[in-house]
Amino acid sequence: MDIVFRINEFIMLLYFMGLSVLAYDLALRNRQARKVSFYIIAGATALHLLTYINIIISLGRIPVFTTYEGMFTLSLVLSITGITYYYRNESEQVLFGFIFFSFLFFSIFTFQPEPLSREVEVSVLMNELLVIHVGLALLAYVLFFMSALHSLIYLIQYDNLKKKRFNRTFFSLFSIETAKKVMIRSLVIGLLTMTVSILLGLHWGIQIIGVDIIWDIKVMGTSFVVLLYAALFIHLKKVRNTYIFAMLNIGLFIFCMINYLFVSQFSNFHIWT
Repeated sequence: MDIVFRINEFIMLLYFMGLSVLAYDLALRNRQARKVSFYIIAGATALHLLTYINIIISLGRIPVFTTYEGMFTLSLVLSITGITYYYRNESEQVLFGFIFFSFLFFSIFTFQPEPLSREVEVSVLMNELLVIHVGLALLAYVLFFMSALHSLIYLIQYDNLKKKRFNRTFFSLFSIETAKKVMIRSLVIGLLTMTVSILLGLHWGIQIIGVDIIWDIKVMGTSFVVLLYAALFIHLKKVRNTYIFAMLNIGLFIFCMINYLFVSQFSNFHIWT
């Protein structure tokens, strides 16, 4: 695992270099720097993917059943999604957002206090239901992130239009209508995905642990997050104030991440003997 740790450090270095060069491009609008940053980030993502596959082979399971393993998988999904998004839309600001959070989650995983082990206490039962449950949850987090990111873009473009500030940022980002559509659609799909994930997880938990799983802090916290997202969407339909919706959506995503990173530490949902 020491070799894996060193490889992870190298991947972190590549991500950091890619982000630094991309930040230089965002500041000075250097097309050559943009190309270099994309190739560095693409190389880091490729190594990230190979490391992920190697860990799957080494552990004999998919690394998704602890908070740290979930962050490892989430960081890879964010990187791949960011590169795909950039390839289709060529928005370096969006790419920077995806890779920054990918780098953050990957760094936390790399320096995690709990070493990876083939015989972990969590989720020894490798059944398809649990894999689908965790996979859908991670997908929902990616969709919530996309919604929050486009909410930020919406606020920036709204401010630019209001002040008639047609600068480099205005023309390099999505239009305000595109940002609006993506943030709402991503939220709705993420909400549905997380709801299905919770239902599947509850079914698995009741079968393995019992009905007491309903009162687990992770289940309650995530269910509360889903209710908040649902309330936010209903608020948009009734009030139709997209600006307020965008601000609340960003705040709700931060709360969602707090629930995932910290509240889940006190949960026994995926721990059973």
